[in-house]
Amino acid sequence: MRSEQVIKELAEELEKLTGFIGEHGMPKEHMSKDFDFACTVCDALAWVLGEISTKHFTGDAYLNLFRLKHIARAIEIKTGKKLTNHE
Repeated sequence: MRSEQVIKELAEELEKLTGFIGEHGMPKEHMSKDFDFACTVCDALAWVLGEISTKHFTGDAYLNLFRLKHIARAIEIKTGKKLTNHE
């Protein structure tokens, strides 16, 4: 497991980079898969560090667990496979 300090350092570096790109970049840079992924990682690290509540993080602003469960249920109906059996 990583130390809290290492996580904070990475979060700070990513926040600085994504903030700079977000503020000064062009739409091409904003639509980059690398930028999008880095923003997602920033959000996840903020949750790990307790800066975002679990309730908020699992809601529609971030993970949207409700929607993911809905998708899984639709797959169960379509395929007959069960989420509870998946490892």
